[in-house]
Amino acid sequence: MNIADQLVHIFCQVDDFCKEIDQYVQQGLLEGPNTKKRGPHQGLSLSEIMTILIMFHHIRFRDFKTYYIAYVTRHYQGEFPNLPSYSRFISIMKQAVFPMALFTWLNAGKQTGIYYIDSSCLPVCHIKRSKRHKTFEDTATYGRTSVAWFFGLKLHIVINDQGELIAFKITQGHRHDGREAFSLLKVLEGLAFGDKGYISKKLFDELMGKGLKLITRKRKNMKAEPLSDYERQLLNQRGIVETVIGHLKHHYQIWHTRHRSILNAMTHLVTALAAYAITPLKISAIRLLTVT
Repeated sequence: MNIADQLVHIFCQVDDFCKEIDQYVQQGLLEGPNTKKRGPHQGLSLSEIMTILIMFHHIRFRDFKTYYIAYVTRHYQGEFPNLPSYSRFISIMKQAVFPMALFTWLNAGKQTGIYYIDSSCLPVCHIKRSKRHKTFEDTATYGRTSVAWFFGLKLHIVINDQGELIAFKITQGHRHDGREAFSLLKVLEGLAFGDKGYISKKLFDELMGKGLKLITRKRKNMKAEPLSDYERQLLNQRGIVETVIGHLKHHYQIWHTRHRSILNAMTHLVTALAAYAITPLKISAIRLLTVT
């Protein structure tokens, strides 16, 4: 699919979603006196804002300013005749963060019965500059990965065996993976696979009561539980969730330490997840099993 067709395809998806949201919101509004807002009328609709943001991740520019000034304003003027200036777009883009999160959730992958869960750190600055960091000073916290300490947030994701995004959660950096897993997995049934960070008897029992069996590798001082050959082979394919996280980092740029606004940072992060939900990686743990 070329870029022009991709733009139309994404806009149609987003516009249909926004129309449904508008109808739902209008039904719940209270009737009252009509008060006109002061100031200029916003030229772009919410669906247009969301489309421009999603296309940024699909075209894969390295920074949004260059993408908007050098590409959107030159090549998309016909598709978006009311384009505002770059500074004006930055000031209005944050209104898309919650609709974008809902759009991502509605475009989640199929529930196949096989799931992989993992988390990734989201540093907001180099740890040596954490004491003087201002943008996320009330939100970011210190956390530790298997590699080193970091200062920032955490992204927790669940994918199915086909690499499609099922659920996600953004937390502070110090939050333990096992404590966040239940809220992500509680509505799923079948088999779920994670790393040693999800070892917890309480979590295992709670999920088993919901119809989901959580399988992880054991520590050296733990007694290994018997697994079927099928479960063992699926556990060996747990690397596909790390492949998805690596794809989000390097192609959708969820690792970004130059944000000046928390809302805009969350907008870019959720937009990256929405872009991935629309076009996930073509990968399958089951296919890997049949090949090997």
